[in-house]
Amino acid sequence: MKAFPKALRPDVALMALYLLAGLPLQLWAYFLAAIPFMNYGPPAWPNFPAYALAGPLAAYLLWRSSPRARLATYTFLTFDILRSARLGHWLPLALDIAIILYLQTPAMRRLYPSMWSRRKALWRSRAKE
Repeated sequence: MKAFPKALRPDVALMALYLLAGLPLQLWAYFLAAIPFMNYGPPAWPNFPAYALAGPLAAYLLWRSSPRARLATYTFLTFDILRSARLGHWLPLALDIAIILYLQTPAMRRLYPSMWSRRKALWRSRAKE
């Protein structure tokens, strides 16, 4: 099993923190009061699986520099973007789009290479043998 990275980059830490913040904010909104400018609050059925499972899982994969980190983050943020657009909450919409665009920068693509290109490369190397 791969060990945790020695020094977590500040940008990756901020992205992971944003993804992890969904669960406590969702619990706050569900038990106390909805947060008017964010996506948290009732109904619980689409929120708790997303913010309790998918968000923390994507944050964990980012932290561990897993090959599936970008895909998990894109999937969760796409859900959040669609939810933000439907509810008319522009703050999480802007943050989600900014994170997706930041993950497209060359530095982030080097840190988290596409799992599809890696699979193709492995397939090509096996075909040449």
